[in-house]
Amino acid sequence: MPAYEYPGGPFWDAVPALPPGSIVVFDPADGPGDALDPTYVTAVAGLRSAGIEVFGYVTAGYGKRSTEEMIGEVERHERWYGPAGIFLDQTPPAATADRAIVAAIEHVRAKRLRLAINPGQPDIDPEDAQVADHVVNFEGPLAAYRRARFPVWTADLPPERLWHLVHGVGDVPSLRTVLTDAVRHRAGVVFVTDASMPNPWGTLPAYWEDELRLVGRRAAGG
Repeated sequence: MPAYEYPGGPFWDAVPALPPGSIVVFDPADGPGDALDPTYVTAVAGLRSAGIEVFGYVTAGYGKRSTEEMIGEVERHERWYGPAGIFLDQTPPAATADRAIVAAIEHVRAKRLRLAINPGQPDIDPEDAQVADHVVNFEGPLAAYRRARFPVWTADLPPERLWHLVHGVGDVPSLRTVLTDAVRHRAGVVFVTDASMPNPWGTLPAYWEDELRLVGRRAAGG
């Protein structure tokens, strides 16, 4: 669940209701920001105590950021908030061809933090899936999800390695269809919302309780 909203209010109040083992990505300021925020310290600690894994947000800027910038943000996340992992957003479709990104990935690994990378599309280099614990191989609106075609090689990955983030899903029947398609596409980590751009990740979908129930049922094999 991308939690790109300041802690407090109904969105963050609902996050602890996620099943234990869920993953929440938090983003104080397109990264950790320049100073520790006590509100985030409290919020992140609360998630950890609820059995939820917390990943700190860092952007690769589609290959436009330096190694030093990315590593500096990883260090601040770890020092201030103690996340379980790093969510490296906006990676290019061949992240392992970018020296700065590879160096940042190696730094995350040396810290023994988990890593998710987000190229946001299916057409990526298979090697990228080998350097991260998780790969977001789809992020986008429902219309694009319906058209998406996923490479055959992704079927060889454990489902928990693949994330799908789908926005603009307007009702419960469409939600059910997306979850069914996610299983078919081998995605084991999924978040679906009825919100749309420019920021679909800061509000709860109107069908939030239905989503929790349906995802929980599928996780239990139902």
